[in-house]
Amino acid sequence: MANSTAIFNQISSKLSRETDLQAQLAIVVEGAMDLTHADAGTLYSIVDNEALKFEVVLNRSLEINKQAPNIDFPNIPIHEDGVANASMVVVNSVLLETSILIDDIYDENAYNFSGTRAFDEKTGYRTHSILTVPIFDFEKKIIGVIQLINAKNDLDTIRVFNDNDKDLVNLFVLQTAFTLSSKILIDKQKELFKSIRPA
Repeated sequence: MANSTAIFNQISSKLSRETDLQAQLAIVVEGAMDLTHADAGTLYSIVDNEALKFEVVLNRSLEINKQAPNIDFPNIPIHEDGVANASMVVVNSVLLETSILIDDIYDENAYNFSGTRAFDEKTGYRTHSILTVPIFDFEKKIIGVIQLINAKNDLDTIRVFNDNDKDLVNLFVLQTAFTLSSKILIDKQKELFKSIRPA
């Protein structure tokens, strides 16, 4: 736990120094990755209770570091034709309001990982383990999701995520939820100003 405490303190320090909210979200994803020794991480915000928007996409092996609005992945609908889009693991984490651990997506039939498999095929990456954690605001309303990919052990070998990882990330996102809350609030204010701006 000592190492985890050090990571918590480092992230808090980084967040306090960074003034750009989008950059703060990237720091949050990096912190969750450091806590679990994950190779990749994605953070989604919930848009009008209708879809999940990609805010941050990081992958250390592929040297990917993307932040909205410079992400070309489409939003993921929470419902399609009035039916819950529960085949998507990030959506189901929102619907169930719980964390989801998957040991290997290629052995998992409960969820649709066609997009992830297509990404793997295109890039040569191999997605194994996944941890998906919902993010709540201080009113216990879900405002986003963080998904971590390919936890690694001390030998840099991919391992499965465990309950300790889940507990650490849940605690971490609880302490940093204000960052995403602030980002969503400012985005809504921008949209409001656009809607009332005179033609």
